[in-house]
Formats: sequence, structure tokens, C-alpha cells
Amino acid sequence: MTANGALQTVVAAEAPSLAGKLEFAILSVLIHYNGSYQETLSDWYSALRLGLPELMHYHQVRDVFKRLSAEGVVELNKSAAVPYGADDDRFFSAGSFTTALTAQGLVYWNTVRVQPGLPSAH
Repeated sequence: MTANGALQTVVAAEAPSLAGKLEFAILSVLIHYNGSYQETLSDWYSALRLGLPELMHYHQVRDVFKRLSAEGVVELNKSAAVPYGADDDRFFSAGSFTTALTAQGLVYWNTVRVQPGLPSAH
């Protein structure tokens, strides 16, 4: 392998993944709106696709929300009475939901904002 080939492999390995970029974009929105934002999944998808044209399906956005919730970075709620359940895909299909940054998520944000696109280490 040539020196250029080795360099290209390292650069490609360090490139942020789409999931990492989505995570960074979602957390950036939450920080901008004081830690909480209410929107539908399709509206999140449409807005995020403007900055990430490689985004192909709303399921990609849903999967990042599910992972961030499972890791305790965000809380997802329809209302105070209807929290997100990990096996409830219907949660995302009907109407808007609130995404709120947790205290743990704020600490995590301080890590990822320095190096956007890095996968979470939770």
C-alpha cells in the first residue's frame, strides 16, 4: 500500500458518521432552544435534511433519538403524562413530541461540541 493509500484510510476512518452528525445537529438545536424543543419527527427530518443532504429516511433520525434516549442524553415526551417507551415506535408517528436535554446530556454536549461527529462512548 502506498503512503497516500494509508493516509486516505486513516482520514476516512476519522470522518464523522451520519449518525454522529445527526446527533451533533440535534444536540445543537436543543442547546439553542435552552435544552428543550417540541416538533414532529417529519419536521425534525425535514430541517435536519437541509444541513445533511445525505440523510435519506426519517428512520435514521428516529434511531438517533432512540439511542440518545436510551443513553440518558435526552428525554422524550408527548406530554407530562405520556413519556417515551423504548419499544414504542408509535410514539414518533403521531404528532409532535418534546425532546429535552438531561443533565447527563449537557455534560455529554460539552464533550461532543469540541469534536463533532464522534460516536458516543456510553
